[in-house]
Amino acid sequence: MVPLIQSILQASGPVRELLGDPIRVWPGVAPEDAALPYATWSVVGGAPMAQLSDPPPADGWRVRLTVWGAGASQANAAAVSIRDEVERHGSIESYNPPPDDDDTGAFGISFDVRLLAIR
Repeated sequence: MVPLIQSILQASGPVRELLGDPIRVWPGVAPEDAALPYATWSVVGGAPMAQLSDPPPADGWRVRLTVWGAGASQANAAAVSIRDEVERHGSIESYNPPPDDDDTGAFGISFDVRLLAIR
């Protein structure tokens, strides 16, 4: 019951080109001193696709991605590669206000994606 965001992004050549292999994408919080750029994700919503007569055929997820870079151009390049891959599997739900850099000096871009996992 975990969204497939990690495996979707790991399978993407353009994402691996910018975020390494294995990709620097972590649930929740990145490790201290993680190399830039990187991304974090968290589940902000979701539910099974309920049906009246049968078990749900899929689970729907809303996942918040936050992409961090040394500056706006680095963060944007990584965010665009993630966005382009996610749109092959789901959709962008919202663009969010810039996140707080937690005194790291990194530049962040945040957006929510909608994913569907067929059971």
